[in-house]
Amino acid sequence: MEGDYLQMLTTEEVCEKLNISRNQLQMLREVGVIKGIKTGKAFMFSSFALRNFMQQYEGLDVSNPIKAREAYKLVNANGTNNEAC
Repeated sequence: MEGDYLQMLTTEEVCEKLNISRNQLQMLREVGVIKGIKTGKAFMFSSFALRNFMQQYEGLDVSNPIKAREAYKLVNANGTNNEAC
């Protein structure tokens, strides 16, 4: 389980796993729905961050920036943002 915290995924890998475009992933990252780490010119995403996204946003619509911001507010207002320290 601890190894999952350390496993990092590229933008392309996350897009493939979620079946979304690079633009969609960029929008979700900019809204704050998925946390990324900037490494030079690119972003990397931890398996932990991806798992949190799938658990916290299950059943919510994040298909465009407006709906993603609404979902982000809903998740954070409910106190279900389970980020690790």
